Amino acid sequence: MGTIVVAYDDPESETLERAAALAHALGSSLVITNVTPTADAGEASGASGESRRRLDEAQTVLGERGVAAEFVDRTGQPAEQIVLLARERSADLIVIGTRRKRFFERLVEGSVLQEVLRHATCDVLVVA
Repeated sequence: MGTIVVAYDDPESETLERAAALAHALGSSLVITNVTPTADAGEASGASGESRRRLDEAQTVLGERGVAAEFVDRTGQPAEQIVLLARERSADLIVIGTRRKRFFERLVEGSVLQEVLRHATCDVLVVA
């Protein structure tokens, strides 16, 4: 397995650790991404700063484990950007976490996970 793309947005999840363990076991390269959802101009800079902070967290965690990775900050519709990055890097696997949303949140917001599963052209590992 050559490349693993990791959709990282929740430091409480096991997503990053699971992907790092897989990359180590399989000799794969890691590409970590966090996507800033498209917003109006006033919100975009704050959201982008949060995205960069998440990637910095991931870099610290992986650095402590001695795991090398590429870190990619994206802006746009999250599922679309995750799938696009996986295609651009010819990824063999996308690792993505799941959040426990309430019914109304799922109804209104949809699910990044569902969209990634629907459009990915490689395998997807869902970490609960």
